[in-house]
Amino acid sequence: MYSQGLLLYCFVLSSLYLLIVSVVLRYVERKLQLTQGIASSLLESTGLGWAAINYVMEALFFAVIPTLAYGFFYLIIPLSGIRAGMAASLFAFTLGAIPALMGLSVRIKLPMPYILFMLLSLLIKLGGSLSIIGYLYSL
Repeated sequence: MYSQGLLLYCFVLSSLYLLIVSVVLRYVERKLQLTQGIASSLLESTGLGWAAINYVMEALFFAVIPTLAYGFFYLIIPLSGIRAGMAASLFAFTLGAIPALMGLSVRIKLPMPYILFMLLSLLIKLGGSLSIIGYLYSL
């Protein structure tokens, strides 16, 4: 059966990790000026509301859903630890993020540094969150 306490710990710690990493990556993106070559009509205005909605979406897709999925698959296939979390994150990243962003890069002329930074930031967020979840399941 699901351990509600463990699910809560996984959700809280991975959400906290996401918050810290999102702030750092947003700062790096501004310093590198990666959106400079993109038309202003394609960019959204970033403010506090945008940041809050973006964080809620990231927490849902990088913390809540992986926590529940990992908890379910842990009952079926007892894999735990940081390696299992990284393997799950690489699997999800390869099947989800890479095809979507590569398809987008073919349809819309986006600068390659921006796309590569997006891929790297998604991998860092997903890998870290699932590593935390895998580590907590190994305790």
